[in-house]
Amino acid sequence: MRGVFFSILSFLFPKYCIRCGRNDFFSELLGLCKTCTKSETFQAEKKKGPFLIPKPKDRFIFYDEAYSLVLRDSPKKELFLSLKFQNEKQIARYFSFGWKKLLTLWRPDPPSLFVLVPSKAKSGPRPYHAAWYLRNRLVNLQKLREDTSLRKISKDKQSEKRFEDRFFHAKKAFGFTKSDRIIEGLHVLLVDDIFTTGASLNEIARLYKLRGARKVTCVVFMLSGVIESNGCSSQG
Repeated sequence: MRGVFFSILSFLFPKYCIRCGRNDFFSELLGLCKTCTKSETFQAEKKKGPFLIPKPKDRFIFYDEAYSLVLRDSPKKELFLSLKFQNEKQIARYFSFGWKKLLTLWRPDPPSLFVLVPSKAKSGPRPYHAAWYLRNRLVNLQKLREDTSLRKISKDKQSEKRFEDRFFHAKKAFGFTKSDRIIEGLHVLLVDDIFTTGASLNEIARLYKLRGARKVTCVVFMLSGVIESNGCSSQG
């Protein structure tokens, strides 16, 4: 019945490719038609990820490792903006390409639980997190436990802050709603949509380390910021 229901929805409200406007099975699933999905640009990027994000040397880092599934370029930026600000929810599937490769990297020390980094203090008009598809894969396929005790306290948007102000804002932006969760000695995985300065991920990692987390690993859809050759970060 569920398949019939979604078939009817697709017929009544078709999803067109956000790049060329075609409609096919791929556009319904990914937001990109088959031709655009298999284009040289997207195929090359899909094969390369995930990417280990170098640790910035201009601050103290609390997380142990950070990975990005794709790197930013003009097509990726366009797709990401559609996902995050234009309610093109299905594009999250495209940005999740390559996530299973992370399991090989984590095999010696797999995460004990994961955290979906909150972007708003309260739910807004977009009823989903940009990384919802990756979250579902971790829960349904990996049977990984999700910690939902982390909340965003600040109502200000990190993306609207200047580069320097992001670090000060992150210090007061997050907190825990429950203090009875056992974190001591666990490997915590932080899941977010984008890495620009890394300020939010680093602050959340600090909070989990204070609660006794043994290791904190981060994974994001896209690396937007730039880690310079001298180890300093910039917005790029």
